[in-house]
Amino acid sequence: MKNLAALLFVSFCCALAGCGGRTSTTACKITGINVGPQNAVADHAAASPGNQQQFLAFQTSAPPGCAFQLSNLTTATWSVSDPVAVSISSVQGPDYGKATCMTTTATPVTVTATVPAGDGTNVIGTTTMSCK
Repeated sequence: MKNLAALLFVSFCCALAGCGGRTSTTACKITGINVGPQNAVADHAAASPGNQQQFLAFQTSAPPGCAFQLSNLTTATWSVSDPVAVSISSVQGPDYGKATCMTTTATPVTVTATVPAGDGTNVIGTTTMSCK
């Protein structure tokens, strides 16, 4: 009977705490992301996949008490600072987050992932890609 009472007490506490033991009213949302790889290089003259680089975005931070799973964020919208030199796909599928060099770049191109934070705002992460 003592073990049953303890089990009920623990179950009750878990139910009150909710997911992850969180008891505050602060909304869980993404507050930071990391985009990688950093400083990627591809050869625009190479056949695929030599002229491509796969980019990933991972959540790095959230408010205290919010838990998140470390996995590639599939809600990112991808963009590049020079769409003439580099293209990138935001369409779900095998090319999602894959950048392709179409010409050489004199300076690195900024690759940006924009992810919905979960509260109507966005979180942005960047990296660079050079095309030789």
